[in-house]
Amino acid sequence: MKIFFVCSLSLFFMCSCSDDIKNYPVGSDFIENNISIKIIDTFSVNAGTFKLDSLVTSGTGRILLGSVKDAYFGDLVAQTYFQVNNSNFSISSSAVYDSIGLILNYDTYHYGDTTHLQTYKVHRLLDDFEPKEGYEFYNLSKLEYDEAVLGEVSFTPRPNSTSDSIYIPLNKDLGEDIFNKIRDNDINTVDDFLQYFKGLTVIPDTVTNSHILGFNFKSYSDLNNNTSMRLFYTEDVDDSSEDNNQVIDFFVSSTSKQFNAINNILDNTLMDYLPDQETTISSHDTNELIFAQAGTGISARIELPTIKNLNALSSQSTALKAELTFSPLTNSYSNAQPLKDSLAVYVVDHKNRIVNQLTDIDSNAAYAVLNQNDDEFNQNTYYSVDMSGFVETILASNYDLNYAIMVQFLDYNKTVDRIVIDDFDENNNNIKLSVAYLSY
Repeated sequence: MKIFFVCSLSLFFMCSCSDDIKNYPVGSDFIENNISIKIIDTFSVNAGTFKLDSLVTSGTGRILLGSVKDAYFGDLVAQTYFQVNNSNFSISSSAVYDSIGLILNYDTYHYGDTTHLQTYKVHRLLDDFEPKEGYEFYNLSKLEYDEAVLGEVSFTPRPNSTSDSIYIPLNKDLGEDIFNKIRDNDINTVDDFLQYFKGLTVIPDTVTNSHILGFNFKSYSDLNNNTSMRLFYTEDVDDSSEDNNQVIDFFVSSTSKQFNAINNILDNTLMDYLPDQETTISSHDTNELIFAQAGTGISARIELPTIKNLNALSSQSTALKAELTFSPLTNSYSNAQPLKDSLAVYVVDHKNRIVNQLTDIDSNAAYAVLNQNDDEFNQNTYYSVDMSGFVETILASNYDLNYAIMVQFLDYNKTVDRIVIDDFDENNNNIKLSVAYLSY
């Protein structure tokens, strides 16, 4: 069911001149000076929140793991699935098995409080690594896995170095079975291995609920700074001076063979009714707040229904500049959950389907850019968006396009960052569109 939402700002478009609309003469060489620029910032604004049905999370090149509990966004869990293989299947008959483990290499992305202990558990996949529908995996995709835990580790993160990693010891019997099958020539090819071993999933413990970490992987044989399942063994030779320690690394074969399942439970939050993408919750129903979160598809929607009325000002007129500003909720961000320097902005239709990325008047991509001046109460912290291309499109169309804009994160399928936008506050840091309009 589509929920109709109305402006949380009691601002309505005004076509006549007033104290809010200033007139400026332009030029001095005209016989009759009928040219003026009007600055208009009294457009009505409808603000709300919706949730994209699904996000593609395969092909991102980043493993996301962890869980976070958030008063606004509920309980979020990021679980990863991936396939591993190796093109080299050669172990001498004199070799002796040692151990096996999973190496997860940090890529420096982290979200939340990383001072808390976290536990990861590794399971073996039972399903072939194939999407159920289409050619991609999504944030809500799942593959069946064995309930038995192959290995687990508890650790305090150190995510700021790409040369650091987490090592998770895996079941010794699994490693020995893989070792024996390769040594005995039961596994000789990639296809042989994938028939035997379909992949892994790593599941974070949800007790801590404090942070999400990012890990990288490369689909080639780089033993340094790479995520892999590593098999350790030794060669039984007489020359004791020779280094007899050997490894076989099973790497994630490609970015398409990995995805992150990212889900959040919105029960008992302000957004506990988002059944489908077409449903928008008005800011009236969420304490005059709207929301966006990467990874889950939660997106802020800002509709400006009275832009078309600018055409009534004059039969000969044009918009020179248009800017939208909005502010994050004070105290909703911190060092552990910082504001991003820029946000992605998209044009969406009445069903919240993405039409295209927002562009300026010159067809360049337009972003929401953070303006953050140092002040004690963060009253000068806001985002600004160049809306010139959007306004021009609305004014030039012969139809009522019924478009709105969607605010999201630049990497919204490979992070879990979030923002709370204040629709209206006591400092007047509300959502506002200002248009410089030339009449002649």
